[in-house]
Amino acid sequence: MRSIYKCVICGSYTEDTVHCGVQARLLLDGKLRSRLSHLMTYLLRHDPSAVNLSMDSEGWVSIDELVHALRDKWDPKAYSWLTKEHIMAVASLDPKGRFEIRDGMIRARYGHNKSLDVNIRYEVDSEVRTLYHGTTKRALVRIMREGIKPMNRKYVHLVLDPRDAYEVALRHGNDVVILKINVDCLRRNDQQILIATDRIRLTDYVPPQCIESVIDPRN
Repeated sequence: MRSIYKCVICGSYTEDTVHCGVQARLLLDGKLRSRLSHLMTYLLRHDPSAVNLSMDSEGWVSIDELVHALRDKWDPKAYSWLTKEHIMAVASLDPKGRFEIRDGMIRARYGHNKSLDVNIRYEVDSEVRTLYHGTTKRALVRIMREGIKPMNRKYVHLVLDPRDAYEVALRHGNDVVILKINVDCLRRNDQQILIATDRIRLTDYVPPQCIESVIDPRN
């Protein structure tokens, strides 16, 4: 990941070395940013109990509590440098919009483990017509038979851009395919489409008949 800088003029967090016409101050190098981002994602989506975080029914935790938990409970040596500002910078510049900050609190917007007692109220998307889902060829036979299930997550994740679907699929192997989803078909099957971010949509289940086509990105 790219390093994060802070503008010495306006105070904005940026990935650019120059902001407001002057050299910005390095806040977090790319390696530390990546490590912190992955840890925040893990704790806020999957296991807040690992550091005894108090999470409410909508997934919110105190930023101050998260900083304290990482510095004093997770790894005091590795995160002795951590401040609230680092958490806010990582969250605000996350390329996938995974985090949300409000009134000194932070939460993951989507991707929560099914076992977490978290209920986020999402806006319904009634306009989108086509979405995409990336997977591997080895999973394709099962998906075409059973549909796309959320597995250990609360929702199935779908994206508006096939390039995003391709990047997600690559995490599971190189032999990937992209599934084109007919969203009107989902609605006819009583599946709501929920807006997680400007790039990501959620639904409970994708029936096999709503998979419009299978795209091989290498062809």
